[in-house]
Amino acid sequence: MARKTREEAEQTRHLLLDTAEQVFWEKGVAATSLADIAAAAGLTRGAIYWHFSNKLDLFNALCDRIIPELEILDARLLDSSINPATRLWLHGHSMFALLHDNPRIRRICGIHHLGCEQVGEMAPLLLEQISWTQEKQAKLQQVLHCAQEQQLLRADVDPKLAAIGLHSLYGGLIHSWLLAQDDRTIHNNLSALLSPYFEGIFKERCWLQPLPCAAE
Repeated sequence: MARKTREEAEQTRHLLLDTAEQVFWEKGVAATSLADIAAAAGLTRGAIYWHFSNKLDLFNALCDRIIPELEILDARLLDSSINPATRLWLHGHSMFALLHDNPRIRRICGIHHLGCEQVGEMAPLLLEQISWTQEKQAKLQQVLHCAQEQQLLRADVDPKLAAIGLHSLYGGLIHSWLLAQDDRTIHNNLSALLSPYFEGIFKERCWLQPLPCAAE
């Protein structure tokens, strides 16, 4: 009986998260109450408060669902078996492929970028966003330092500034794509959009070097 109760509780939690994802996507976070989510899920408000202390807690749990996929991207970014310029190039393409191919990641990123005001009860998200941005830029900077050590960066390029610029480029393209997902211009022309920046910081199109062969 206890096992069945735990399984039912987990099913209810997943139902609430699935429903919150859809309602947040349709209405935005600020315009959605926990009562709205409970009603859409066919549950009571008490069911929500059993699993989540407030809307911020629910929203964070929703974002946690896509962390495993993002961690895979970061692991590939830091894979030292591939030259650092190529890693950064593939990282950008992998992010867009994930957004394009995974509806859940697309919706949750869309909610975060377009449907969530970081004020009021959601204000703590601003500090989390700042922390995440700093962490992401640090990883890009780490890879760019490797590129500098391998003499792939142009001599006048500062890895820290290049990381800020690259992160801003990725983020801006993602934001623009999320605004108009039916317009495939960015998706179909991503290489052309990234190339000018890569040409500005790297030497001799080194990001297009062939990948190493897998060990047999």
